[in-house]
Amino acid sequence: MIWGERMLIKHVQVLDPIEPDDLSMLQRVFDQACSVRGFQKQTPEAVEVAILIVSLYQHGVLNERQLTVMVM
Repeated sequence: MIWGERMLIKHVQVLDPIEPDDLSMLQRVFDQACSVRGFQKQTPEAVEVAILIVSLYQHGVLNERQLTVMVM
């Protein structure tokens, strides 16, 4: 391992895996957001919604209703 890799590893935050129940909840939020916005699930717009949902979840928004409101 070179010096730069060690520095990078020091600054990378390892996140806990998303549990199956939480993953199902995130999927429901994503499905609803795509439906309301009229996005097909494989489009760049839908990918942005997915990124937002996961980011909010990782930053502590764990309530399905709150997530849904925040991404609409």
